[in-house]
Amino acid sequence: MNVMSDVAFKWFITLLTGGLAGSWFVYDTINLLKLRGADGRDPLVRDKRFGYVMGLIIGVVGIIGCLRFHGVM
Repeated sequence: MNVMSDVAFKWFITLLTGGLAGSWFVYDTINLLKLRGADGRDPLVRDKRFGYVMGLIIGVVGIIGCLRFHGVM
């Protein structure tokens, strides 16, 4: 006995994964844009930029994974 149908589970997992990846992408994009005017010679600023770029990559991978899962890409 299934709690939900296979299609509903597929969409639930997609919305959960895509929502998390999308919000992660938006959050890191906003933070990266805030650092535009910061001093690039400061190691702390460089470390933050690196972390936000990694977050963007993770977000993109999650979004692309959801799109490929549904056969869009």
